[in-house]
Amino acid sequence: MSNRALYRQLTRLQTVPSPPNQALLDRLGAAWRRFRSRQRIVTLDDHMLKDIGISYADAEAEANKPFWRD
Repeated sequence: MSNRALYRQLTRLQTVPSPPNQALLDRLGAAWRRFRSRQRIVTLDDHMLKDIGISYADAEAEANKPFWRD
């Protein structure tokens, strides 16, 4: 098989179009990750919170934020 044929085959494989709503899916994924991390941070004990450098009050404030806010 010639190099040109291999190149043509590779470019065909690499040009898979992304879903039309990829930006929306990315934003939803980020919101879900924020929601889950905020749920989990409130379950950490004082020692674990001290390890990551935040207080219980900071963790509670972060956990009470809505998922759509950074």
